[in-house]
Amino acid sequence: MKRNLAKMKIKGFLIAVVALIPLLGNSQVDFTLRGPSVVQQGTSFQIQYVLQSEGDYKNFAPPNFQGFMILSGPNTSQQTSIQMSGLKVTKSIVSSYSYTLRANDAGDFTIGAASISVGGKVYKSNTLPIKVTMGAAPSSSGGSQQSGTQQGGSQQGASHTVNPDSKDIFVRAYPSKRNPYQGEQVIVTYKLFTKVGISSIRPRTGSTYPGFWMQDLVDPNQKTVQREEVIDGVRYITAEIKKVALFPVRAGEIIIEPLILDMTAQYPKTRQGRTGDPFFDQFFNGIFQSVDNVELTVQSEEVKLNVKPYPTAGKPVSFNGATGNYTFSPEISSTEAKTNEAITLKFTIAGNGNIELADLPKIDFPVDFEVYDPKINQSVKKSASGISGWKSFEYLIIPRAAGTFTIPAVPFSFFDPAKGSYATLTSPAYSIRVEKGEGTAHDISYTAIHQQDIKYIGSDIRHLKLPPYSFTKIGAVVFGSWPFWTLIMLLIAGFFIVIIATAKMRKQRRNVALMRNKKATKVARNRLKKGYVYLKNNQPDQFFEENTNALWGYLSDKFTIPRSELSKETVYGRLSEKGISEDYIREIVDIIDAGEFARYAPGDKQQDMEKIYRNSIDIISKIEQNLR
Repeated sequence: MKRNLAKMKIKGFLIAVVALIPLLGNSQVDFTLRGPSVVQQGTSFQIQYVLQSEGDYKNFAPPNFQGFMILSGPNTSQQTSIQMSGLKVTKSIVSSYSYTLRANDAGDFTIGAASISVGGKVYKSNTLPIKVTMGAAPSSSGGSQQSGTQQGGSQQGASHTVNPDSKDIFVRAYPSKRNPYQGEQVIVTYKLFTKVGISSIRPRTGSTYPGFWMQDLVDPNQKTVQREEVIDGVRYITAEIKKVALFPVRAGEIIIEPLILDMTAQYPKTRQGRTGDPFFDQFFNGIFQSVDNVELTVQSEEVKLNVKPYPTAGKPVSFNGATGNYTFSPEISSTEAKTNEAITLKFTIAGNGNIELADLPKIDFPVDFEVYDPKINQSVKKSASGISGWKSFEYLIIPRAAGTFTIPAVPFSFFDPAKGSYATLTSPAYSIRVEKGEGTAHDISYTAIHQQDIKYIGSDIRHLKLPPYSFTKIGAVVFGSWPFWTLIMLLIAGFFIVIIATAKMRKQRRNVALMRNKKATKVARNRLKKGYVYLKNNQPDQFFEENTNALWGYLSDKFTIPRSELSKETVYGRLSEKGISEDYIREIVDIIDAGEFARYAPGDKQQDMEKIYRNSIDIISKIEQNLR
């Protein structure tokens, strides 16, 4: 009776464990709303709903965005990655829905949760409270004065009223093509023209690109090269401030929306009637002239592209949207093998174009071949000339029967926009001769190139046990005893602990903001050390740029402020939320302003550089101590 009861308990326990396995194997879904916590009235900003899952999704439902005006959206993007670890294949999909909004009224608002369906189950994102501070009313003007702040030494004589002219500062967008084909790479360069000094430039929202797949080509922290250019007889200082590669995803007319920039321009004050000598007054103003810092908003014009569809004539069956100029390289590890030995077949696509969208058609392998999903690797190179790189597909093949088999030729088709026609590159057909190997399909031992070692060991032969023998006393039952149940509970507890710890570690690795926060101070100090080298070598331009980037980068990484949203207002709001003293906030902003002003000020800058360097190190230390 007791033995039957023990067997029933064991059977019940096994049924419970089997029932839990599907639940433990469910894919993780993360649906998060991201955006700023403080914005200024009348300004536009961006929010994102980011979905991370291992399955397909549908039915995205946004909130009503009460209290905000929708300027653009939803702008969607998707990134899919496939990883293979041994025999396990993991597919991860990261999708985002971004909106550009404008806050017209001051106050406290909340952006509601969106919902989405993944695998038949509905998930909701978090909500986002946003504080809208008082500011300028929204303006439709492309370049308008927002505020003026007087700086510089005061001299006798009145300064004139600053009236910024759209011809003094403007931004233009230059597309490499205006009539591209669908999927063809278009490089858009944004160029700034100015006749006055500029102490800071702050992209408001960046240009949005609905209808395009986009890649930035220039690092925003990279130093811009300034040149002189004459337009209609007027001399301007020019600089390329942004360059992107755009790939149209549909045919027809597509509009590239304007790039909006907030900036601080420095207009010189004109001094009147100092000595009556024009030559002397011009010389005196050149040395002692002060400036008015004027806050401006400047935007580029919108650009219209007429995108041509893919030609229907001569379109290959194997064409799947690859556009550009590519090469196709097949490679096989061996054409002779034994049963249950591995063969590696690799295809590499390389060239200029959107390499991430390149793919292969379905390959018809022989039915006696066991084929794993391909391992996909890629390398994307960004340069001023556009996007290029390579992408490889590596198949692991195991012949299960002897004989001679043929892997058919694999075609790769793409559209070459330079020629306006399709091209097809084909791999050779491979004849594989397979000999009978030792063992059965369960007795496998092989090593695959660039794959995990996979080993199967047969268990069909049992050896006879030789003396001395060990015997168990009749009536001594392990099942159902308290040591048995204690061991089972420990195993279950250990299993759940491993699952929870693994999930926690994965979540921490995905939390890029947390990692940047931890390394913010170290990165800032390294950049300040680099700036110190420029200080010792008396290179003021390089020093001020490195020092300013160190402070802005520290604020962005430490307080999780996206680079595109960095401004004095967001810094004040985010640091205040973290409990940073207002004196420290004002001090770090003053150091940044002083560095930008000293960079363009005339005279010996060595003393200014030393003072700003010492103050930068001191304020970072103060903020770190305030956070503890």
